[in-house]
Amino acid sequence: MDFSKLSWEKRIDYLKEVAKLSDQEAEILQTGKLELTQADKMIENVIGTITVPIGIATNFVINDRRFLVPMATEQKSIISAASKAAEWTLSTGGFKAYNTGSIMIGQIQVLGINNYEKTKHRIFANKHKILSLANTQSSTRKAIDLRIREFKSPPMLLVELLVDVKDSMGANVVDSMCETVAPLIETITQGKTLLRVVSNLATERLVRVETTIMQDLIGGENIVDRIVSACSFAEKDPFRAATHNKGILNGASAVLLAVGNDVRAVAAGAHAFAARSGIYYPLSFWRKNSKGDLEGTVEMPMAVGIIGGAVSSLPTAKICLKILGVRKATELGEVATSVGLACNLFALYSLVTKRNACSSKKNTKYSF
Repeated sequence: MDFSKLSWEKRIDYLKEVAKLSDQEAEILQTGKLELTQADKMIENVIGTITVPIGIATNFVINDRRFLVPMATEQKSIISAASKAAEWTLSTGGFKAYNTGSIMIGQIQVLGINNYEKTKHRIFANKHKILSLANTQSSTRKAIDLRIREFKSPPMLLVELLVDVKDSMGANVVDSMCETVAPLIETITQGKTLLRVVSNLATERLVRVETTIMQDLIGGENIVDRIVSACSFAEKDPFRAATHNKGILNGASAVLLAVGNDVRAVAAGAHAFAARSGIYYPLSFWRKNSKGDLEGTVEMPMAVGIIGGAVSSLPTAKICLKILGVRKATELGEVATSVGLACNLFALYSLVTKRNACSSKKNTKYSF
């Protein structure tokens, strides 16, 4: 079945069948219904709501499991591009995804330290007490370790909590833990704490995705070489890398917006991760293997959740999660990253073949 050729009514009927949507859920999906009384509880000074189109990306097989992927975006061609690129991966098994878990980092900034080594020793000596106090904030999400970093100019220590946030994005609980332990850290260090906040550079919460595309599916070895060369451009030039990475986020952000996640946090983490060496690099890389086929990889932080916050408040987000069928937050991160890699692939293909991103409209603009 070609999902793209169905009428929107037939697409809804199909989703009702495969995702077991109720009539009420189908109605909410079509209308984007969010009552103002509910919106007024989510943010301040509410005056209305805005609706963004939601479409389904098809052909995604990730770790041998097939997904229908909801994507929320105002930009034409992103969903069709993702679906087409995903189709190219099917003959080699789709996407293989890996994750490093659900650890978020909370930072407590400590000022006024005179002797760094003695202070660090005192903190580590009281590590169990600090973690125990942090863990009074949640019965399920736990601070499992801490680490210390120091800066000479201006002088400061950073005490960083490593928190397993499970299936939540985790910002609120990590912030609460940092606030809770700050007075104890002041007592231990005889310094003064200032910022106590989660970091969006979630280097302990990475997702890596790999895929292979047979050269014949994308026009032969010459096209493979062109895509590899285009990727090399991004590796050498941060101006190109910024747009290269934006193409990845076109896909990943659309998935995360559909399911009510904090797309700004993920984007901030992605860009910071790309620049972690001091030079801004692409998040994805494309190479030609010994058979002449194209191999792609992407690695990026994925601070995402399937419970809590807007995920639990927005009716449409809950329905999109049901359609997607992910069972853990780590799996959501793997799906979003796979879609990002697919969008990146089709963007590069379009650029090197001068094609217009699956669109029949000549004036369609798509940032690659």
